[in-house]
Amino acid sequence: MYSSRRLLTLALACTALIASAADAVYQRAVRPVVEAAVCVGLWLKRQMLDAFKLAGGEDEGEAQPAVMLVQAKAFVLRLAKRERPEVTGSWRMCPST
Repeated sequence: MYSSRRLLTLALACTALIASAADAVYQRAVRPVVEAAVCVGLWLKRQMLDAFKLAGGEDEGEAQPAVMLVQAKAFVLRLAKRERPEVTGSWRMCPST
């Protein structure tokens, strides 16, 4: 049979092989996808900043995007605070039935 030293060597060799295969899969498949996602994110960020600059105009500078964000936050808060109707058990989706 195998001695414990041979089994240990075989186990370490299999572990190294699996680690090498996992690294190869990462380098060939996962890494390009992650790099592409980062590039797309940076592109979207640039596009949004350009859109804010166009919406703000050249005279107002960087103040306009901040105003737009404050207005958006106020709108969301108004939506969250609005009154909602009370729905009773007799209420139905379709009034004709």
